[in-house]
Amino acid sequence: MFEKALRKVLELEGGLKLHRNPTEKYETYAGIYRKAHPEWEGWQYIDKGLEPPFELVRGFYYKNYWKPFEKVKDEKIKALLFETAVNLGVQKTVKLAQKVLGLKTDGVLGPRTLEALNSANPEDFIRDFTLARIAFYTALANKNPRKYGLYLRGWINRTLEAMAWAFSAG
Repeated sequence: MFEKALRKVLELEGGLKLHRNPTEKYETYAGIYRKAHPEWEGWQYIDKGLEPPFELVRGFYYKNYWKPFEKVKDEKIKALLFETAVNLGVQKTVKLAQKVLGLKTDGVLGPRTLEALNSANPEDFIRDFTLARIAFYTALANKNPRKYGLYLRGWINRTLEAMAWAFSAG
């Protein structure tokens, strides 16, 4: 399932391309933002004008965004959490999931959160999580429209596409 989820994430991130978002100082390659992940080995290749080996991209995503959710049993929920974590980070993703599940929002994927995720109805969770994610992005854009307003439509579109994909995954 990881390979399918990674393909979807890379599609949503625009592929294996280097770019810079208008409001950001640092570049992004295949969804990996240099400012957030300056230690990623792929930057050494990019700085030399080379394309990083795909295995560096794959390993990065597995270690940082898939592995934290490995104990989530439902493949659809796991895939959606993985995709969301790529965009929001693992801790914010877990907090959002905890909010949807009615748990204390500490951002830790501990035994209670894992148990709640593993006993959740996948369709209900995916729907509610998607709505909570859209609300999160909307609040972020409303709080700082100059910085985030231009991303809101893209975030919502990505969230809806991820939801549709998660329903069909697994």
